[in-house]
Amino acid sequence: MLVRHGLQAAYRPHEGPAGQGDPPLAPGGRRQAERLATRLSQAGVSGICTSPARRARETAEPLARLLQLRPIVIEGLREVWLGEWEGGAVHQRVRENHPAWVRVLQTGRWDAIPGAETNEELHGRVAGAILEAKARFPGQVVAVFTHDGVIAAALALAARASSFAFASSDHGSISELVLESQESWRVRSFNDTCHLRAREPRRP
Repeated sequence: MLVRHGLQAAYRPHEGPAGQGDPPLAPGGRRQAERLATRLSQAGVSGICTSPARRARETAEPLARLLQLRPIVIEGLREVWLGEWEGGAVHQRVRENHPAWVRVLQTGRWDAIPGAETNEELHGRVAGAILEAKARFPGQVVAVFTHDGVIAAALALAARASSFAFASSDHGSISELVLESQESWRVRSFNDTCHLRAREPRRP
């Protein structure tokens, strides 16, 4: 179960390890995390893995408390490294329709951004991270709390699709990946957000 972290607070420049932006969840993201916990607690989850990023770890916390499980941090689940656009700069560049962002969309390559991770580097570490999660919890349902770029890479590897075929999953969404063997991966679902659309319970 590949879970995109909840909505995060605004980035602060050069916050986090190696300059990589690491904001906490926004209040809306915390509500998404609670709804994810309710949904995933009924999905037979017996293992939790998470990116080292704060927003991913905070999204995993409600489920970990509910199931009394200890999340395993896997370094390879961190978001795409964006080089000169780290620290939240990517959001401004996208809004500006920066020429380098246009090249990213045209070529399907992250390294159109100066200093960014290559697709090959990304796919290699994502594959390693997914296989690590499988090895830690063989034959079990695992909730993996991570990022849009990582989810897109994992599903693209499974479907043998272009790098951006599964881009732009929603915050708090769930995508399902079945690992039948180390080499045989299958996409079961993408960007499921039905748990986020449920109505708030009425207060007496």
